[in-house]
Amino acid sequence: MRQLLLAMLLGLGSALAQADIAGLQERLAGFTQLSGRFEQVLQSDGGATLESSGGEFALLRPAYLRWHILEPEEQLLVASGDSFWHYDVELETATRRRIDPGNPQSPLAILSGDSAVLSEYYQVESLDASSWTLTPQFADAEFESVTLLFDGDLPIRMDIRDRLGRISSIQFVELDAEPALAPGDFSFTPPDGVDIYSDES
Repeated sequence: MRQLLLAMLLGLGSALAQADIAGLQERLAGFTQLSGRFEQVLQSDGGATLESSGGEFALLRPAYLRWHILEPEEQLLVASGDSFWHYDVELETATRRRIDPGNPQSPLAILSGDSAVLSEYYQVESLDASSWTLTPQFADAEFESVTLLFDGDLPIRMDIRDRLGRISSIQFVELDAEPALAPGDFSFTPPDGVDIYSDES
């Protein structure tokens, strides 16, 4: 009897987990491209504000992201297919890295709504009808959890808790789910005179 009850509970837990993943995936499927502005605040585990930033972003699923920090110091981050650029305007440096868009460490893997990635690499828990927390299930994760909050089909907030207990809260505002983006919008060429670094050199 105990073994039967345990099996039933384990089966119920698996079904609930799959329902949570399906619910999140359904929300993420509500958009294939997105643009807008963001406001980001990093807080200590005690709630003190450590730093803040703001800017513009554009996302084209499954593998394109443009994250333009305008304040306090201008920086540009561009993910395009299997490459990632980080351009620091003030330091006049541009760094290129190779990336795997399907890597579970990448926020693109979460925002793409890939059910295989979500179910294999994350524990997904529905907090209510519009928010989910994802806890990584791989040893080399750089963060403890990610919480996504939606308004309708669009994400309006992402909270990332790191290994030090700090929380980076990102508010998405002035959202446009039909910005007519194309892969070419995510190309980046370093300006003349910029020092270029690459993990391929």
